Amino acid sequence: MLVTLHEILSDANERHYAVGAFNCLSLENVMGALEAAEELRSPIILQLAEVQFPEAPMELMAPLFLEAAKRSSVPVCVHLDHGQSLETCVKAIRLGFTSVMFDGAGLPFDDNVRMSKEVTRIAKAAGVDVEAELGKVGDAGDSMADVFTDVGESVRFVEETGIDALAIAIGNQHGHYVHTPQLNIQRLIEIHDAVGLPLVLHGGSGTSIEDFKACIRNGICKINVATAIQRGVMKRIKERLAQNPDEEYIPLKKVMTEASREVVTEHILLFKDPYPTSPRGGEKDPLYLPEGRR
Repeated sequence: MLVTLHEILSDANERHYAVGAFNCLSLENVMGALEAAEELRSPIILQLAEVQFPEAPMELMAPLFLEAAKRSSVPVCVHLDHGQSLETCVKAIRLGFTSVMFDGAGLPFDDNVRMSKEVTRIAKAAGVDVEAELGKVGDAGDSMADVFTDVGESVRFVEETGIDALAIAIGNQHGHYVHTPQLNIQRLIEIHDAVGLPLVLHGGSGTSIEDFKACIRNGICKINVATAIQRGVMKRIKERLAQNPDEEYIPLKKVMTEASREVVTEHILLFKDPYPTSPRGGEKDPLYLPEGRR
């Protein structure tokens, strides 16, 4: 069933679990992702980033995403990831996406507020939810200085823009990590306590299990996964071709679907809270802060 971002994340925020948001660039990715979600009876977010449009045009992918969501037996949000302009966000809204992300993190703070507020105004008029980003989420291999999301700025940003979810920077990075990132869980806690809004972790591929769990226990409700799917599919294709260099096209499509399903299954299970009854931040909760950062 096709739902909004708010419908999915409000429950996750209340019950302290995270919903996987999976960047799908093909029919096989979509089929595998929804097979996993339906098997696990889990909500899921299908998304497409603007930088991926050359390989997966939004106008062609939107009907696929939307029809798959409507046919699904689990809640599915269709989301624009990292929209880089007002025009792109408006186009996604017109195509039927149920949520859009405007990425103004590279803009000066006031410009980010102004643009995010305008996107939210337009989206809300169409019944569409909005995610925005504050702070700099780097690319794998970047030298990360103190570019973490500021707590005070996050409060002002949420109040002035009216967004539904906030993507934050706590040391996370896009792409495949060369080294395991050191996430600032204390900053996450401070932001969540200050804004109370569902928070989003970008650059999920390569994050340690301990950090994933610490993030989920402390306010992260949406976790983006893109690189892990791409690498999982390529790994399975290479393995099949090594076994049979003359493999036909149709069997390889099935390999891609199955590989997508496996990666999505792994992440959905990972994002569940293994301590659903423990109090957030309790001294006996081993996932409150990762080892070495208590």
